Amino acid sequence: MASSTIQQDAWLRHREAVMMNTARSAITDTFARSPLPKRFCNLDRLLHAMKARGLDGIVATAPWNVFYLTAFNGIAHKSDEPRPYAVILSRHMPDHPVLILADYYLATFLKQPTWVEDLRPFRAVMMPLDLPAQRSDIDRFIPQDGAEASWIAHARAAYAFDMASAVRRALKDLRLEHGRVAFDDMGFGFRLEVEGLEVADGYDPLMFARAVKTETELCLLQRATALNEAAIRRTIAAWDKGATWRDLNKAYACAVTELGGFVRDPGGMVWGHPRGTDPALTLATGLERDVVEPGSHIMFDCHGTIDLYCWDGGKTWVVEGEPEGAAKRFADATARVAEMLLSAMRPGTRISELQAKGRKIYRREGVPDPASAVIFFHGLGLSHMDIEQRTADGKSNVDWMLEDGMVVPVHLLYPGGEHERFWLEEVVAIGKDGGKPLFSWGFGPLSRES
Repeated sequence: MASSTIQQDAWLRHREAVMMNTARSAITDTFARSPLPKRFCNLDRLLHAMKARGLDGIVATAPWNVFYLTAFNGIAHKSDEPRPYAVILSRHMPDHPVLILADYYLATFLKQPTWVEDLRPFRAVMMPLDLPAQRSDIDRFIPQDGAEASWIAHARAAYAFDMASAVRRALKDLRLEHGRVAFDDMGFGFRLEVEGLEVADGYDPLMFARAVKTETELCLLQRATALNEAAIRRTIAAWDKGATWRDLNKAYACAVTELGGFVRDPGGMVWGHPRGTDPALTLATGLERDVVEPGSHIMFDCHGTIDLYCWDGGKTWVVEGEPEGAAKRFADATARVAEMLLSAMRPGTRISELQAKGRKIYRREGVPDPASAVIFFHGLGLSHMDIEQRTADGKSNVDWMLEDGMVVPVHLLYPGGEHERFWLEEVVAIGKDGGKPLFSWGFGPLSRES
């Protein structure tokens, strides 16, 4: 525990020094990846969630949950493939988690350490089916410069010939085989066919833990938001007359890649932009080919990740101009709503209360149709939710409550045509005195000069 805390503190100091001494939008090295602390999950909160739900243990196989609990970010695996890893945690033995993983991933921990000391590899898809399994098969995946590590010796001794038997053995070793165990993939739990094991749903206890960020997670989200901000600025600078939506999307994706981040197919820019006076709310498809004309209101709502932590948000750019006429009133009103909502985003406040407050401010600012304003919130972390769907007592958590340490984007859209609509999404860290914005650029519209 002590060594993990020391390493985390050192990592935080390193990241803080980098962020303070390097211009966010100018130098790619600001966002360079480095090994993370061995543990950065909110373990105490997870154990609390497990106790509240009567869970003896939890088994995570979703890549984001495995990363959250162990710092292991496995390359190459795709979401709907059979999962080649599982982390098993007992509420009664929280200092002894077990990580089961495909043999080809073992050497990853020579680069990215984990607090989980009990690593148990299994013979996976790279090994031949036409030859008999041997315990020495694991040696193929152990580099010479790491062969003497003590945890490697333990992993060799624990080598199994299939994943299911390795998981069953771990459940028995942790005395969970007759307990109530939550799985983030219940189907995996049922397929194990462990007699006497009660399989429960692990989604909500994990989301409850992930909702409140540790210091390391907050630092990762600050870095992700700064990368998004830098990428949006570069995208605006890349626009030229005749550029299409495809060009703009490519410019954003290229900027993200150059800065060290990642976007997903079909693109990183979320909003669609109906032409003319159409106020419809649509999402982008990646198939848009229209020219981005001067005077258009471009709503930057961008998604991507770095070290699996998400960024979100952006705001409105008026191409070669600024909001005029009614659009200026909508922009000013939206900025005022954002300012007041951040002050109100305190622990104990419910989402419905914030929405009502935001609409009241729009009404006070004199916009013609306050009811049409879109005001919504979600969590942010390893996903664009990180909020439990049902509480420990089984109640729906649709109207959830802010807590100290959450990171919550606030979304504000006053709809209109292509020369009127105004969008603002700020990423907010929740504290006792209200919300702190993670973007550095304020609430006004974007420009090439700002």
